[in-house]
Amino acid sequence: MAFRKKKLKGRNIVRNNKLFFITMGIAIITLLLNILAYPYLPDKVPVHWGINGDVNRYGSKLELVGLGILPIVLFFFLNNLPNIDPKKESYKKHKNAYTISTMVIILVLSCLNMSAIASGLGYHVPFNKVTPLLFGVLFIVLGNYMAQIRHNYFIGFRTPWTLASEYVWKKTHRVGGYVFVIVGLISLIASFLGSIGMQLFFAALVIGVVSVYLYSYLLFKKQTK
Repeated sequence: MAFRKKKLKGRNIVRNNKLFFITMGIAIITLLLNILAYPYLPDKVPVHWGINGDVNRYGSKLELVGLGILPIVLFFFLNNLPNIDPKKESYKKHKNAYTISTMVIILVLSCLNMSAIASGLGYHVPFNKVTPLLFGVLFIVLGNYMAQIRHNYFIGFRTPWTLASEYVWKKTHRVGGYVFVIVGLISLIASFLGSIGMQLFFAALVIGVVSVYLYSYLLFKKQTK
Protein backbone atom coordinates (compact mmCIF):
# COMPACT_ATOMS: atom_id res chain seq x y z
CA MET A 1 0.00 0.00 0.00
CA ALA A 2 2.83 2.36 0.88
CA PHE A 3 4.45 1.62 -2.48
CA ARG A 4 1.19 2.34 -4.30
CA LYS A 5 0.79 5.71 -2.54
CA LYS A 6 4.35 6.63 -3.43
CA LYS A 7 3.76 5.66 -7.05
CA LEU A 8 0.56 7.70 -7.27
CA LYS A 9 2.27 10.68 -5.70
CA GLY A 10 4.96 10.52 -8.39
CA ARG A 11 2.33 10.58 -11.09
CA ASN A 12 0.87 13.81 -9.74
CA ILE A 13 4.04 15.90 -10.08
CA VAL A 14 2.39 18.45 -12.39
CA ARG A 15 -1.26 17.46 -12.00
CA ASN A 16 -1.82 18.83 -8.51
CA ASN A 17 -2.49 22.24 -9.98
CA LYS A 18 -5.71 23.93 -11.14
CA LEU A 19 -3.91 25.02 -14.32
CA PHE A 20 -3.77 21.35 -15.28
CA PHE A 21 -7.57 21.20 -15.45
CA ILE A 22 -7.85 24.61 -17.16
CA THR A 23 -5.43 23.48 -19.86
CA MET A 24 -7.26 20.18 -20.27
CA GLY A 25 -10.53 22.13 -20.62
CA ILE A 26 -9.01 24.29 -23.39
CA ALA A 27 -7.87 21.18 -25.29
CA ILE A 28 -11.24 19.43 -24.91
CA ILE A 29 -13.23 22.53 -25.95
CA THR A 30 -11.02 22.90 -29.04
CA LEU A 31 -11.72 19.31 -30.02
CA LEU A 32 -15.49 19.71 -29.46
CA LEU A 33 -15.63 22.92 -31.52
CA ASN A 34 -13.86 21.13 -34.37
CA ILE A 35 -16.40 18.32 -34.25
CA LEU A 36 -19.29 20.82 -34.23
CA ALA A 37 -17.81 22.79 -37.14
CA TYR A 38 -17.18 19.73 -39.31
CA PRO A 39 -20.68 19.48 -40.93
CA TYR A 40 -20.57 23.17 -41.92
CA LEU A 41 -17.14 23.13 -43.55
CA PRO A 42 -16.80 22.82 -47.36
CA ASP A 43 -15.10 19.73 -48.77
CA LYS A 44 -11.96 21.73 -49.62
CA VAL A 45 -10.65 24.14 -47.00
CA PRO A 46 -7.44 26.15 -46.55
CA VAL A 47 -4.94 24.25 -44.38
CA HIS A 48 -1.73 26.23 -44.86
CA TRP A 49 -0.85 29.90 -45.18
CA GLY A 50 2.27 31.69 -46.39
CA ILE A 51 4.16 34.39 -44.50
CA ASN A 52 2.09 37.00 -46.33
CA GLY A 53 -1.11 35.53 -44.87
CA ASP A 54 -2.38 34.13 -48.17
CA VAL A 55 -3.54 30.52 -48.51
CA ASN A 56 -0.95 28.36 -50.29
CA ARG A 57 -2.48 24.91 -49.81
CA TYR A 58 -5.97 23.45 -49.63
CA GLY A 59 -6.94 20.12 -48.12
CA SER A 60 -9.95 18.11 -47.00
CA LYS A 61 -12.05 19.29 -44.10
CA LEU A 62 -11.14 16.07 -42.31
CA GLU A 63 -7.49 17.12 -42.42
CA LEU A 64 -8.34 20.50 -40.92
CA VAL A 65 -10.55 19.10 -38.18
CA GLY A 66 -7.90 16.46 -37.49
CA LEU A 67 -5.62 19.28 -36.38
CA GLY A 68 -8.09 19.90 -33.57
CA ILE A 69 -6.87 16.68 -31.98
CA LEU A 70 -3.34 18.05 -31.60
CA PRO A 71 -3.97 20.20 -28.49
CA ILE A 72 -5.35 17.31 -26.43
CA VAL A 73 -2.68 14.87 -27.71
CA LEU A 74 0.06 17.37 -26.86
CA PHE A 75 -1.57 18.05 -23.50
CA PHE A 76 -1.39 14.41 -22.41
CA PHE A 77 2.10 14.04 -23.87
CA LEU A 78 3.51 17.03 -21.97
CA ASN A 79 1.81 16.04 -18.72
CA ASN A 80 3.28 12.54 -18.85
CA LEU A 81 6.86 13.57 -19.62
CA PRO A 82 7.76 13.89 -15.91
CA ASN A 83 6.89 10.22 -15.39
CA ILE A 84 9.61 9.04 -17.79
CA ASP A 85 12.25 11.71 -17.16
CA PRO A 86 15.12 10.37 -14.99
CA LYS A 87 15.25 13.83 -13.42
CA LYS A 88 11.58 13.86 -12.48
CA GLU A 89 12.39 15.55 -9.16
CA SER A 90 13.17 18.71 -11.13
CA TYR A 91 9.52 18.95 -12.17
CA LYS A 92 8.50 19.38 -8.55
CA LYS A 93 10.77 22.42 -8.37
CA HIS A 94 9.54 23.99 -11.60
CA LYS A 95 5.94 22.71 -11.47
CA ASN A 96 4.42 26.19 -11.70
CA ALA A 97 6.60 27.23 -14.64
CA TYR A 98 5.94 23.93 -16.41
CA THR A 99 2.15 24.02 -16.03
CA ILE A 100 1.96 27.66 -17.16
CA SER A 101 4.20 26.94 -20.16
CA THR A 102 2.08 23.92 -21.05
CA MET A 103 -1.10 25.98 -20.80
CA VAL A 104 0.14 28.79 -23.06
CA ILE A 105 1.44 26.29 -25.66
CA ILE A 106 -1.94 24.52 -25.77
CA LEU A 107 -3.79 27.86 -25.82
CA VAL A 108 -1.76 29.22 -28.75
CA LEU A 109 -2.15 25.96 -30.67
CA SER A 110 -5.91 26.01 -30.02
CA CYS A 111 -6.21 29.64 -31.15
CA LEU A 112 -4.38 28.83 -34.39
CA ASN A 113 -6.70 25.89 -34.97
CA MET A 114 -9.81 28.00 -34.28
CA SER A 115 -8.51 30.64 -36.68
CA ALA A 116 -8.10 27.96 -39.35
CA ILE A 117 -11.65 26.69 -38.70
CA ALA A 118 -12.98 30.25 -38.99
CA SER A 119 -11.15 30.66 -42.30
CA GLY A 120 -12.61 27.36 -43.52
CA LEU A 121 -16.09 28.64 -42.67
CA GLY A 122 -15.53 31.65 -44.91
CA TYR A 123 -14.43 34.30 -42.42
CA HIS A 124 -11.45 36.49 -43.27
CA VAL A 125 -8.57 35.77 -40.89
CA PRO A 126 -5.37 37.85 -41.36
CA PHE A 127 -2.87 35.12 -40.50
CA ASN A 128 0.07 37.42 -41.18
CA LYS A 129 -1.12 39.38 -38.12
CA VAL A 130 -2.68 36.64 -36.00
CA THR A 131 0.29 34.25 -36.16
CA PRO A 132 3.05 36.67 -35.03
CA LEU A 133 0.70 38.04 -32.35
CA LEU A 134 0.13 34.56 -30.90
CA PHE A 135 3.80 33.65 -31.21
CA GLY A 136 4.70 36.90 -29.46
CA VAL A 137 2.54 36.02 -26.47
CA LEU A 138 3.94 32.48 -26.47
CA PHE A 139 7.59 33.52 -26.40
CA ILE A 140 7.09 36.29 -23.85
CA VAL A 141 5.40 33.88 -21.43
CA LEU A 142 7.96 31.13 -22.02
CA GLY A 143 10.78 33.62 -21.61
CA ASN A 144 9.45 34.85 -18.27
CA TYR A 145 9.45 31.31 -16.85
CA MET A 146 12.52 29.92 -18.62
CA ALA A 147 14.88 30.70 -15.74
CA GLN A 148 12.75 28.55 -13.39
CA ILE A 149 13.16 25.39 -15.48
CA ARG A 150 15.46 22.98 -13.65
CA HIS A 151 17.85 20.40 -15.06
CA ASN A 152 15.95 17.75 -17.06
CA TYR A 153 16.14 15.77 -20.30
CA PHE A 154 13.05 16.95 -22.20
CA ILE A 155 12.34 20.69 -21.95
CA GLY A 156 14.43 23.83 -22.13
CA PHE A 157 17.72 24.53 -23.89
CA ARG A 158 19.09 20.98 -23.89
CA THR A 159 22.50 21.54 -25.42
CA PRO A 160 25.38 19.12 -24.77
CA TRP A 161 26.87 21.72 -22.43
CA THR A 162 23.76 22.49 -20.39
CA LEU A 163 23.12 18.77 -19.91
CA ALA A 164 26.71 18.31 -18.75
CA SER A 165 26.61 21.09 -16.15
CA GLU A 166 23.82 22.36 -13.93
CA TYR A 167 25.69 25.66 -13.58
CA VAL A 168 25.72 26.12 -17.36
CA TRP A 169 22.05 25.06 -17.46
CA LYS A 170 20.98 27.75 -14.97
CA LYS A 171 23.01 30.54 -16.58
CA THR A 172 21.93 29.57 -20.10
CA HIS A 173 18.24 29.48 -19.20
CA ARG A 174 18.44 32.84 -17.49
CA VAL A 175 19.95 34.39 -20.63
CA GLY A 176 17.62 32.33 -22.83
CA GLY A 177 14.65 33.74 -20.96
CA TYR A 178 15.66 37.29 -21.87
CA VAL A 179 16.24 36.22 -25.48
CA PHE A 180 12.77 34.66 -25.71
CA VAL A 181 11.14 37.80 -24.30
CA ILE A 182 12.97 39.93 -26.88
CA VAL A 183 11.93 37.54 -29.68
CA GLY A 184 8.34 37.72 -28.39
CA LEU A 185 8.37 41.53 -28.40
CA ILE A 186 9.76 41.54 -31.94
CA SER A 187 6.98 39.16 -32.95
CA LEU A 188 4.34 41.47 -31.46
CA ILE A 189 5.80 44.39 -33.40
CA ALA A 190 5.98 42.20 -36.51
CA SER A 191 2.21 41.67 -36.37
CA PHE A 192 1.84 45.30 -37.53
CA LEU A 193 4.35 45.04 -40.37
CA GLY A 194 2.51 42.78 -42.81
CA SER A 195 4.33 40.01 -44.70
CA ILE A 196 7.77 41.29 -43.75
CA GLY A 197 6.79 40.84 -40.10
CA MET A 198 6.96 37.03 -40.20
CA GLN A 199 10.36 37.21 -41.89
CA LEU A 200 11.56 39.50 -39.12
CA PHE A 201 10.19 37.13 -36.47
CA PHE A 202 11.86 34.03 -37.93
CA ALA A 203 15.15 35.89 -38.33
CA ALA A 204 15.02 37.02 -34.70
CA LEU A 205 14.16 33.49 -33.56
CA VAL A 206 17.05 31.87 -35.45
CA ILE A 207 19.56 34.48 -34.28
CA GLY A 208 18.27 34.21 -30.72
CA VAL A 209 18.45 30.41 -30.51
CA VAL A 210 21.90 30.29 -32.14
CA SER A 211 23.10 32.95 -29.68
CA VAL A 212 21.85 30.94 -26.69
CA TYR A 213 23.52 27.76 -27.94
CA LEU A 214 26.78 29.63 -28.53
CA TYR A 215 26.55 31.19 -25.08
CA SER A 216 26.11 27.78 -23.43
CA TYR A 217 29.16 26.47 -25.27
CA LEU A 218 31.37 29.43 -24.35
CA LEU A 219 30.21 29.30 -20.74
CA PHE A 220 30.99 25.58 -20.53
CA LYS A 221 34.48 26.12 -22.03
CA LYS A 222 35.12 28.89 -19.52
CA GLN A 223 33.96 26.71 -16.64
CA THR A 224 36.09 23.73 -17.65
CA LYS A 225 39.18 25.95 -17.84
